[in-house]
Formats: sequence, C-alpha cells, structure tokens
Amino acid sequence: MTPLTGRFAAACLAVTTACALTTACGGGTGTGPTSTAQSGAVLRFAYTAFPSTLDPHKASTAWDELYILPVYDRLVTITPTGQIAPMIAESWTVDKQKATFTIRGGATFHDGTALDAEAVRANLDRAMNDQASTAKPLLKMITSVRAEAGKVTIEFTGSEADLLNALAHRGGALVSPRAFTKADLDRAPVGSGPYQVTGYRRDDRVTYRPFAGYYDKSAQRLKGLEMTFVNEDDTRLNGLRSGQYDATLIRPEQVGAARDAGLQINEFLTGLVYQLNINSSRSKFADKRVRQALNYAVDRRAIADELLLNSCQPTVQPAPQGHWAHEPSLDTAYAYDPDKAKKLLAEAGVPDGFSFTALVFNNAAFVQLAEALQDGFTAVGVEMKLRPMSADQSIDLYQNKGEADALVSQIGAAGTDPRLVTQQNYLKDGLNNPGDLTVPEIEKLAERAATADRAVQQENYREIVKLVADAAYNVPICNRKLFFATNDKVKDFDKLLTGYDDIRVVGMS
Repeated sequence: MTPLTGRFAAACLAVTTACALTTACGGGTGTGPTSTAQSGAVLRFAYTAFPSTLDPHKASTAWDELYILPVYDRLVTITPTGQIAPMIAESWTVDKQKATFTIRGGATFHDGTALDAEAVRANLDRAMNDQASTAKPLLKMITSVRAEAGKVTIEFTGSEADLLNALAHRGGALVSPRAFTKADLDRAPVGSGPYQVTGYRRDDRVTYRPFAGYYDKSAQRLKGLEMTFVNEDDTRLNGLRSGQYDATLIRPEQVGAARDAGLQINEFLTGLVYQLNINSSRSKFADKRVRQALNYAVDRRAIADELLLNSCQPTVQPAPQGHWAHEPSLDTAYAYDPDKAKKLLAEAGVPDGFSFTALVFNNAAFVQLAEALQDGFTAVGVEMKLRPMSADQSIDLYQNKGEADALVSQIGAAGTDPRLVTQQNYLKDGLNNPGDLTVPEIEKLAERAATADRAVQQENYREIVKLVADAAYNVPICNRKLFFATNDKVKDFDKLLTGYDDIRVVGMS
C-alpha cells in the first residue's frame, strides 16, 4: 500500500458505506424559479468556509460571492443557463466601446437610499479606485463612467461579453453610498438585493431575511437564509441527515452515504483548481527549475484517482477540458517524473533538496491534499512543512502580506474567467502572485487579449497558459468537481451550480 493509498483508505473509514462514486445530476439548465415569492421556509445551508468580508469590493476568497450576492444587486445578472439578464439596468445598448445602461426606476437600498444612476457611478468609482478595493482587477476594462438622466454610460476596452460578465459579479455589486464609510460594513452590509443580513457571528453563521422593499418578489423564494460555517465533513453530513441543515457541501467519498440516507445529490464540474501556490520571492522559488521540479514531483493522477475518487481532473492549467481557453497541448505536461525533478533540483544548486513552509486551509480535504503533496516532495528530497489555519487567515498572510512561502488552496471560480485568472495569478501585482513573478510576453498577451474579440482572446489565453506552464508559476493539481447534498424540501438547487453563486434561484417547499 502506497502512502497515498493509505491516506485514501483512512479517509474512507469516516463514512458508513463503500467509497464508490456514482453519477448524479449535473449543473442546472432549466428556466427561472417556479415557486411564488417567499412561499418556502428558511434555507439552512452548512458550508465549509466563512467569508473574508461582506463588503463586495474588498472580498478576497473564491466563496465570498455565495454570502455576498443575495445582499447586493448588480447592473446585470447571469441566468442559470448562462445568459446575461437585466437587474438594476432594465436595458442597455452598446456602440463600439461604449455601453449605455438605463437604470430601473424606484429601486432602493436597504437603508432607504435611492438606487439611481449616480449611486451606480459612485459604486463603480469605489470598486475601481478605493485604495483597499480588491475588485480593481475585475473592472480593468472600464476606462470611464458617466451618470446622467437615469442612465449610466461606461466606456471600456475589450469585448462586451467581458464587461457584462464583470458587472454581474461582486465588482459590479451596488453598496448604499451612505454606507461606504460605515465601520462595520464588512459584517453588516447595506445593499439593495432581495435579502438583507440580520445576524453575523464570526466563523459561525450569517443569517438573512427578505428585504420588504425589493422590487422583484419572484427573486425572494425563501423566508430566510442561514449560512453556517461547519469545518468538519462528517458533522455537516450528519447535520443534514438529522434535519439540522437543508443543504451542504460533501466530500466525494460521502456521496454513497448521502444517497443511502435518501438525500438528493448535485454534482458540478467547476473551473476551480486545487493548487500549491508558490511565492516566487521566498525560499528557493526564484529559480524556475525549482518550481518545475515540484511540478514533476506530483503524481496528479494518483491524487485524483485514489485520494479524490476520480472527482478531480488532473491538470496544469486553470480552464477545464471543453472550455474555450483550454490548451490541449498541456494535457500531458509535467507527467509524474521524480527522477527529472531530482535532476532539475541538482541543476538549480540544491541537489540535497531544501525545506519550506506551506499554509493550508484547516479543512480535512485540503490537509489531506497537502499531505499527498508532502509525500511526493519528500521522495525528491524536498521537505514541505504544513501550517494549517483558517482560509481567510492563510489567504491574508499569503496574498495580502506576502509572508508565506506557499499556500495549498484552490484558484479560479466555479465559472472560469481566463481574464480574471490571468490578472490575479500571472501578472505583476496580482492577488495570487505575491512574489510579482513576471514574464514580459504574458503581460503583452494579456494586454492584447483585453481589447480583442473572442477568437483572438482564445489564441492569446492559450498561449498564456503555455508560457505559465513553462515558467511553473505554481503547482496545479486538478480541476475540482463539487458535490452538494440536499433534503427533499430544497427546490432548484442545481440552478445554483452554474459557476454563479447567487442563491436567489433556490427555493424551499
């Protein structure tokens, strides 16, 4: 039995059935909600992470939108079928590189402030220019914003699709201008969305209720929402089985047990990538050969098959197979080769290896993944020490403060955006590039892609990921599948699993 197989067997002991993974329904493709406004009950959702903040323009983790989007409207939204649809903008027109949005009349923020064109302009200004904003990369294509006579005009570079997609996410979220300087905005948000926050307990729970003044009652399918942070996998599943929760994220090896308990299973192939993020300014990581060596030391297929139960597709790039930005030539890159890893380490002047410390989310899934990476690195003489901590703490130390050698986490989003992934991971000042590793040709290609049509973007982003792989920015492992279990009271949960975490599509009977 290999060390990895042993870990897999140990993990399986935690569930009550055989560790077999069966196929479940995929992401939703249906039409809009079918239940009446507020016809359901309170949805109690147990999740594996707590948000870094409820201020949309200062969020820093991939899951923040799940907590944020119910509170905040945007100019536009994305339907479960992937189409851009009106929200605060009732309609819009695009003339070359200028988009004009007609703002919905009568909408208000939760504090009673009018949601007018000037409020939209002020929000985009805050997201793009506030010193503490993490949303700046999301809106880099915007060159100017003007508000007048109930309309907002945005001049932009690149494609219309990129602009609308950016405005539909947290970078385009609309905060009450009266709350911009509110000291507790990070935990007591003031938006204009269908739900408003009624309670916040750090690292425990966020609760929501419908906003009585919301203009679209069909988007308020719940009488309330409770988002509870539960780190232990078995605790979440047991809570769902006992009726404490209505929905939760589960591990692949828990799918059989959840099915046997009569729960509904939703499976979703995402653009999320498990990855060892490397700070190129620390340890021995300035040398490309060292970073390449770590990539050759990882047996991605064994991790995906044995530890993750075939629920993760081995990869060295962020876009999954079938995505327009996926580069097929990289499907066989960095095949497991410990001898080559040792040779590269010797060429880099560290034939006897070296030691570094990696932060890791203190969640069983990430810790087990980190331990699997440890096994591979140990085999080539590299010691990776692990320092588990909460997700938001580790991200703050790695991304914001640059005080960590590496971070075992995930990158991307459920719906892959090559532009955003490139900005955050491969360009200077990117959130996930604390060492400011820079490849001039990548910078040029990214700039070119920002003002190009989809065909040119595809060519440029595929070239970018080839250069990224050669430079070995990080150690990607595999594209994740997510598995959610719900009881039979939850309606249309599959419509949430489209890469767009707006829970207003979910209902309760």
